[in-house]
Amino acid sequence: MKKYLYCFLLAMAVIPTYSHSAAYDLQQVMQDRYEKDCAIRDNYDLYEFPNIAKVLRPYVIKNKFVEEQAYVSNTFFLKNVEYKGIPVKSIEFSYGNMAKQTNQTLYFDLSTAKAQHNFAKIKFNFKQPKQSAGLDIEKKGKFATVQCYWSDVNFTNQ
Repeated sequence: MKKYLYCFLLAMAVIPTYSHSAAYDLQQVMQDRYEKDCAIRDNYDLYEFPNIAKVLRPYVIKNKFVEEQAYVSNTFFLKNVEYKGIPVKSIEFSYGNMAKQTNQTLYFDLSTAKAQHNFAKIKFNFKQPKQSAGLDIEKKGKFATVQCYWSDVNFTNQ
């Protein structure tokens, strides 16, 4: 009987630890990009072709890499990742070969009232200070995409 009691107590202590892993908040890394300036940087945030940064790898469920003549895209499907308390289901890094445009897109899950409220509070910067940079937001049902894009400086200056 004592064995069962000890096993039960051990299970009660261990199970919550595995079921409630902490979420990774992208705010520290990406707030300046999405709320201030989408302009070109030395690299994508959290990405160096063709891999995602080590800090985010434990949260990746799978990724989908697409290489076409016109573009290259790498989408990482995520678990336990958020931005200011809003679940982020995936992040996509893409590059348009013809337009020489780099894109970084967050896919938000707005299926809860709390997520919708938090999303409405974000002060996205639609008036980008740098030329050839922009921000687009598109809502589809319970999901929203937020895309930062910027052009290759070497290409636009030719």
